[in-house]
Amino acid sequence: MNRTLFNIKCNIKSRIQSWTQAKRLWPFCICAGMLVYFTQVTVLFPVLPLYVMQRWQGTGVGFVVGAMAAGLLLFRPLIGWLIDRYGRKPVLWLGLGLMGVVLPLYVWSPTPAWLMGARVLHGISQAAFATASQTLLVDIVPRPRRMAALGYLAMSNTIGFSLGPMLGAIAFARVGFGPVVALMAGLTLLGFLLTLPLPWKTTVKPIHKPDTQPDTRPVPQPDNEIEPKAPFPWKVILQFPVRDATLLFFMGSFLHGAVVTFLPLLVPHAALFYSLNALVAVLVRFGLGRWGHRVSSRWVVSLGIFCAGIGLIGLAIAPSFLVLWSVVYGFGFGSLFPVLSSIVSFAVPLAVRGRVYSVFLAGFDGGMTLGGAGVQPLSQIFPLSVLFIALGSMGCSVSGLAFRQFSRSLKAR
Repeated sequence: MNRTLFNIKCNIKSRIQSWTQAKRLWPFCICAGMLVYFTQVTVLFPVLPLYVMQRWQGTGVGFVVGAMAAGLLLFRPLIGWLIDRYGRKPVLWLGLGLMGVVLPLYVWSPTPAWLMGARVLHGISQAAFATASQTLLVDIVPRPRRMAALGYLAMSNTIGFSLGPMLGAIAFARVGFGPVVALMAGLTLLGFLLTLPLPWKTTVKPIHKPDTQPDTRPVPQPDNEIEPKAPFPWKVILQFPVRDATLLFFMGSFLHGAVVTFLPLLVPHAALFYSLNALVAVLVRFGLGRWGHRVSSRWVVSLGIFCAGIGLIGLAIAPSFLVLWSVVYGFGFGSLFPVLSSIVSFAVPLAVRGRVYSVFLAGFDGGMTLGGAGVQPLSQIFPLSVLFIALGSMGCSVSGLAFRQFSRSLKAR
């Protein structure tokens, strides 16, 4: 009898040790997968417009390139429902699996309409992979470490956005479009390999020993089951803090969309701004990963949107100080995502987390789209410097509202 109990205890201890080791590996795999995936996405940034112009002269490049946003915006809610209904990893693999359809279409599309369809599918793939990855990370990371983990995730995203265009431009200039697609396929395969250790199950429940003393240490158990006809969680989304975090994320993305679209028309060295901004964002997100749990979310988000606004105003008034404004703007925009995402994670129960995150991330998609396409008509009426001052002033004004709103306490779920 004693021997049997000893074996059972050893088995439980071994399971807990392996579970603990796996939990340390999972965040690394998610962050590395995010880096690889967004490197693959951004490989096409400098390449696709040139490829479209070379193959179909006179085609609206903006429609082809922008079709990806349609897949992101229109399918985020459906992706969120799938995440809650079937689990995080199946949807993550759905995003990677769609690339098996997308990549051949990039090469074999006979008309621009087919290529636009490929871009829509690529947007759905990105929505599935990014939303499922972030939701899974929040599931497996304890509450005190969520801001840190989301800081590292955002840092991985930023590094991917920095590496992709450089790799794509070099490959396209040397070997053409086909090898660029092959590079994307290799990165997709690497991303799939990084997801293999990730769990299918994210909820934990205590197990019990055969005797009367329960062991409360966690081991993997199936996800909470979601009712197929469960209503969309608008009650959670339309209340503080999810509502406020989503709107603030939308505002920051709106400013960023304008910067990405119109800055090259305003200053002669926009590439330097983009590079320094990305570097500062990486450093900020690394810092939030290390020490984010020690700072007030209220101060970070309000200063973040304020600095983004000041950066735009500075670019319009004193463009010769480009390096300074790139640092200020990089600090502002770089700090918003990990902090706002952690705020949402604290307030959202596990059962609806995928759907809520789909709406939260749609705020980024909508802001980026509106910051480019929505500001375009105004750029035909007003000078860009005036527009940048107006947009920056909006950001500074919103920072005061954010400081007031996020002074309220967050209810953990």
